[in-house]
Amino acid sequence: MNDNLKDLQSRRQAALAQGGEEKIARHHKRGKLTARERVELLLDPGSFQEYGQLASHHGQKPGEPTTPADALVTGIGTVHGRPVCLFAEDATLFGGSIGEVNAIKRSRIVDLATRERIPLICMLDGAGFRAQSMLDAVEGSPSIGHTLAFAKQSGSAPTIGMIMGACAGEPALNAALLEYAIMVKGTGMIAAGGPPVVKASTGVDVTKEELGGTSVHAEITGMIDNVVESDEEAITTVKKLLSYLPTNAWAYPPSSTGTKAKEGAKVLISKVLPEHPRKPYNMHDVIDCVVDDKSFLETKAAYGQALITGFARLNGHPVGIIANQPSVRAGAIGGAEAQKARKFIDYCGAYHLPVISLADTPGVMTGPAAERQGSLKYGLGAAYALAWANVPVFSVVLRKAFGFGGALMAGSAGPQTVALAWPTADFSSLPPDSAIESAHKKELDEAEDREALYAELMKQYQTFGGPYPAAGVMNIDDVVAPEETRERLIQALETTMARRTQAPEPNLRAGVMP
Repeated sequence: MNDNLKDLQSRRQAALAQGGEEKIARHHKRGKLTARERVELLLDPGSFQEYGQLASHHGQKPGEPTTPADALVTGIGTVHGRPVCLFAEDATLFGGSIGEVNAIKRSRIVDLATRERIPLICMLDGAGFRAQSMLDAVEGSPSIGHTLAFAKQSGSAPTIGMIMGACAGEPALNAALLEYAIMVKGTGMIAAGGPPVVKASTGVDVTKEELGGTSVHAEITGMIDNVVESDEEAITTVKKLLSYLPTNAWAYPPSSTGTKAKEGAKVLISKVLPEHPRKPYNMHDVIDCVVDDKSFLETKAAYGQALITGFARLNGHPVGIIANQPSVRAGAIGGAEAQKARKFIDYCGAYHLPVISLADTPGVMTGPAAERQGSLKYGLGAAYALAWANVPVFSVVLRKAFGFGGALMAGSAGPQTVALAWPTADFSSLPPDSAIESAHKKELDEAEDREALYAELMKQYQTFGGPYPAAGVMNIDDVVAPEETRERLIQALETTMARRTQAPEPNLRAGVMP
């Protein structure tokens, strides 16, 4: 037994060596942690149970050198005391590429996460399929199998990806399909093929950043939820995200106690809106006064910037926030904002997070460019997601909630537990100036004093479009002062806790589509 134990220890040490000291040093020089350092930093101390530590490449013969863990660290551990499955690609070995055994390990841990209903965390830093293995033993590409496995996991337990290196091929597919993705700026990349493949197939020279870096996927495609500066920050962000989410769709998000609002929130929120109703302001100032102090985690900040989405706590309970951003296009909703809203509402619906809507929008963008960008099509996608979310919804209209854009923000007559408005709120199918110009064009054109008639019409429209006529016919439940907003939302949220008398049923309509 002693000899056997020595042999076991020797094999374990060889697996822990990864690609060797020289390659590890080169990895560190790039500002990156190794796969095992990333796993250690993510998990609670001493909680890691590794699967496949002694695995190596397919067809190993006596005397042939092994590939430690076949360039993939997999296993189960805990974060905040709750279980997670994970895999971390080891870029110090064959660039983190996928051989046959590596693919088997990957499938094993994804299947385990799905079967045991626990979150799956993927640390992506790999170059796709290993050319040597493709020429030797791999029977076809397992990509479609992996893709289907990730799709089945979605909506049943959270799937989270950290893009910590240049990911092409299979890792890029994983990143695109995961429910939530975080990319390290400067080192992360997602692309169907890397720069060498692009050069060989198209003749185009391109950098990793130009091909699929944060400037592409955080700003243009919207695939990335958070951009971070380092591996350490990526892991910290994942831990914070997990604190808002249940372990799976058969449980509710974990609440905490002892939470407070931002210091001076009641005074600050009453001063946010500018005097002139067309002047912009920063909706973050309102969010910070409504939610628990320092609890807001924004998602997709660089994409669809006229809409803000993110997770927060309200009186200790995790919630999702969707809010128009009046400092960007007055908060008008375009195709990107609508897609961003749809994905986020799906996410909240899948994991039972109540949704708080803070509305200040002139509506959905219109015009030739907006129509070509699909603002109407994607806007209806967001409305569809809201209809299927099956979670408590709370809405507050701050200034304007016009037309279809107001409906997308649950402005009135929607599925809300409570619909509130500030005294500055305005409701209509169109902004007053657009309504007047379209409905009274002939009168204005024929008027002796066009400006006087326009002013009189504007006064009438504003009288009928304000918060009190809406409250008068119960389109909204109440008009509240800004400083009352947080307390009213907390009261409504606590009311919905009565729903939680038993374990929830998952909303597996379609998971959380990419």
